[in-house]
Amino acid sequence: MKKNLLILFSAVTIGLLSSCNYFTKGYEYGNTVKEFMTGLMQKDYAKSISTMQLSTKPQTKTYMDTIKQGLDYFHDKIARKYGVDLNYSFLRTQQQSSLSYQPIPNTTTVLVQLANDKNIGVIEALFDNKSGKIVSIKSLDINEPIPDMTKLWLFGIFSICIAVFNIYMLIRVYRSDMTYKWVKYLAIILLNIFAIGYSPAQGLIFRFVSIQYMLGIHFIKMGYLGTTWVFGIPVAGIYILWQLLSGKYTRNEKAKLKAQSTQIKGKRFKGKS
Repeated sequence: MKKNLLILFSAVTIGLLSSCNYFTKGYEYGNTVKEFMTGLMQKDYAKSISTMQLSTKPQTKTYMDTIKQGLDYFHDKIARKYGVDLNYSFLRTQQQSSLSYQPIPNTTTVLVQLANDKNIGVIEALFDNKSGKIVSIKSLDINEPIPDMTKLWLFGIFSICIAVFNIYMLIRVYRSDMTYKWVKYLAIILLNIFAIGYSPAQGLIFRFVSIQYMLGIHFIKMGYLGTTWVFGIPVAGIYILWQLLSGKYTRNEKAKLKAQSTQIKGKRFKGKS
């Protein structure tokens, strides 16, 4: 049993570390896109070019002027659509890319949200994984009004209630007379199935085969389009609560304290005699 527990713990740990590494890499690429866009909108094209994977052609004055003309056109396109004073937020990485018809090996596609006071858009950039620089970049055909975030935070309060319930159940198991408590702890933490989420961009999200770890909730803060609350139905917690309410495993604290008090009095009486 301990061996199976170790294997399960190792698998979960490796999965979490892999996810963190993947997210960290994407977040770094997102910061590079922000640096590119900041230079672009300020017409500091040298700053933008420093983030780009340039061709192996000789970087002659004509070649660099051609790149700057392309950046100038890109600047005007963004400025007409969204303005110059923009905020940027990393959204996500993805496998599919509209920048190439065929998948390019050793590349990563990154989506970054840009926003002014009223509207939001999305920048898509293709990165070379070896150099960590931008291979190509464009703006997607998205120009949506900033969504209302009130429903998101209300949904977040309900999600936090799921985590509180799972913490409550961990305490109930600890105070009970149940056997193999460590199995119950793992079940409460890991078995939160049938995920329900809310995103301002997508509305309600249902994932019937998804499992939410870490007390049943998941929160992502990535701009207006990427921010999401997700919680899983605490199946294990509900089942264990039903077992405890049946009275079979509930510890009678008063009876236990009375028994302890009787034992102490008995020891004192023997000591006096």
